[in-house]
Amino acid sequence: MTARINLGIVGACGRGAAFRVACGAQADRVAVRAVCDVNLDELESARQRLGAEVAFADYGQMLDEGGVDAVIVGTPMPFHAPQSIAALNRGIHVLSEIPAGVNIQECMDLVAACRNSDAIYMMGENLTYLRSNVLVREMVRRGEFGEVYYAEGEYVHELKQLNEQTRWRRKWQTGIDGVTYPTHSLGPILQWFEGQRVISVCCAGSGHHYLDPRGDDYENQDSCVMLCKMSAGGLVKIRVDMLSDRPHNMTRYVLQGTRGAYDSHRREKESHLVFLRSRHSEDVLNTDSHEFDPDDAWEELDVLEDEFLPDWYRDHQEIALKAGHGGGDYFEILDFIDAIEGKRPCPVGIHEALDMTLPGLVSQQSILQGGEWLPVPDSRTWVDPAYQVQLMMRWPAGCPAPHVDVLKGYRLRPYSERDECSYLALMHAVGFTFFSVQLIHDLLELALPHGFFVVEHEPGGRVVAAATATHHPWPGLPHGGEVSFVATLPDHQGRRLGSAVSAAVVRRFLDAGYENIYLRTDDYRLPAIKLYLNLGFEPWLIDEGISERWSKAKQALQ
Repeated sequence: MTARINLGIVGACGRGAAFRVACGAQADRVAVRAVCDVNLDELESARQRLGAEVAFADYGQMLDEGGVDAVIVGTPMPFHAPQSIAALNRGIHVLSEIPAGVNIQECMDLVAACRNSDAIYMMGENLTYLRSNVLVREMVRRGEFGEVYYAEGEYVHELKQLNEQTRWRRKWQTGIDGVTYPTHSLGPILQWFEGQRVISVCCAGSGHHYLDPRGDDYENQDSCVMLCKMSAGGLVKIRVDMLSDRPHNMTRYVLQGTRGAYDSHRREKESHLVFLRSRHSEDVLNTDSHEFDPDDAWEELDVLEDEFLPDWYRDHQEIALKAGHGGGDYFEILDFIDAIEGKRPCPVGIHEALDMTLPGLVSQQSILQGGEWLPVPDSRTWVDPAYQVQLMMRWPAGCPAPHVDVLKGYRLRPYSERDECSYLALMHAVGFTFFSVQLIHDLLELALPHGFFVVEHEPGGRVVAAATATHHPWPGLPHGGEVSFVATLPDHQGRRLGSAVSAAVVRRFLDAGYENIYLRTDDYRLPAIKLYLNLGFEPWLIDEGISERWSKAKQALQ
């Protein structure tokens, strides 16, 4: 690396351009060397504005030929993880826009890339740097709130018109149900709940009340609320609303602890309010007293700035405000540079980034399942290869073929080309959002002939369940056959359709002479585990660690 960090910015004609002031303020430490964007009409103008030496329309080419040590990924949401992985694989540091990824599989791939790279990964959740959020964080750190156990975060930002200008939002923010943009609300709160993470979520929505300009419903419900259970037992409520007609007020936060409370303002003309028990007598909350107005216990947060605002923030506050997002764009660049130079740990590294991202992805599964509480995976367990192994189940040797039973109104049949769109919609609806047309074609290559099964809902011809018999030898299972991608549309669950397609796959393997039939699943997929056990599968105890996990799963099913 040269004396200055050579920086590349992808998405330079859009969000990436917003880092011009922040990078310029650190010109002695970082230089914008290259820019990249597919908008060829504005690319040269972006290069000049950002002061870059070279411009590229191809991201891989910029990474390989641009001479960059680090990149800012300022592109739409579905590109964050793939472009971050591409840079990390080349040993190039990454500052990614939010969220870290748009499905769990690519988040796992991102963790793997971070593990195998010496480069720094940071996610730029800029609202963690808002002055009020930093001030509250410092007060929490000093114990002013006591033990924190409840919080609220809201992101209320009407985006219907912006959807039409930046069309990716129509797909990735308002085209999927659930909390699709959680990190602005959850990020600061997780820093207040230091050392904790969200372990489970449930999500519900307010319904659909708006149409897009083409007359279509937005898949995202107008207001989605996600409840988050914290690892120490606390509760967090997150509301995201990008559709309701209301003036812009974007963010709001609430924090409750055993010794204090915080209520941020709803509008700019209002004040952030804080109550600290340490600043009042013990009888301040005596509601029977006629001599004390409870409103007097609340103080404006700004009053506490001299006492609690950290020096590192105070020293840079003036220039930070010029950089955008309340100073967040400046401070995240500053922390990114410091992390690259080894001056301090990265504040929002890969696991912090996924702590902010994964709850929202799981909420999208919860809302499809009627608001069911679902566990949130911990990306830290993905770092240890022992934890990457899924639970495995085997079909017992000599066990007769299971009976295939399909309810009236449904038809079990092989997959056909006309099912492509319907099957893809099914896989996305159950959380396999990484599925693509190409992946379907790849799956067909691996499937046994007539081994790709779907269940059609006969009234409309829609594919509502599926499973695949794939030839997939496994260590210890030569000539192995895997029951793959079992899925049932949430609206049709509870009708044994998953059992039907799984049974059909097992019968297909047995008819083909397979003696080693297995499947893989996750510890938290308890309904699926129960289905497979009832069908006749047995746990495959490949090591002692797996045995302990199976014991926990069985206890949870009792």
